[in-house]
Amino acid sequence: MKKSMLNVIILALVLINLVLTAVLTFTLVQTNTKTNSLITHIAEIIDLDVAGGTTDSSSSSSSTDLSNIEYISVTNGEETTITVTYVGAQTHYAVLTVTIGVNKSHKDYSEKITTIKNNMTYIVNTISTLATEKYTYQTIATNTKDFQNDCLEALQDLFQTNCIYSVLVTPVVQ
Repeated sequence: MKKSMLNVIILALVLINLVLTAVLTFTLVQTNTKTNSLITHIAEIIDLDVAGGTTDSSSSSSSTDLSNIEYISVTNGEETTITVTYVGAQTHYAVLTVTIGVNKSHKDYSEKITTIKNNMTYIVNTISTLATEKYTYQTIATNTKDFQNDCLEALQDLFQTNCIYSVLVTPVVQ
């Protein structure tokens, strides 16, 4: 008798567990569906913001593949850094490491790439002039994105091409 009573209790607990599992599953599925739709909605908003943040001057083609971008380190002689001096009450230095992204699939690529590689001095001078005329040693570090966009526009104007796709600047302010 005790054995069958124990079996009935175990069966009742198994059925209660099954019912509670079913209730929990349906509750979680509904919550997961709502969470998924919220995450999807947020991802769409972020994608729209990222796509809307680009300007025509910062990219030569909206369908540029990353495999078509060649990165060239801007060199100042043998050095890969550009030192910009700010003289005021105190002398400050900004050491810039600059990399230019060039679109290999652009129509001007073949004729402009050698010009770009052979005129590193002009690139260094353009970036140094831009850094000293428009920016202070403090704003270069805080507004790196604006500085990169200004460098991109200046280099596109200098070489008269949209083949230059991006300019990456890593500033170290001292």
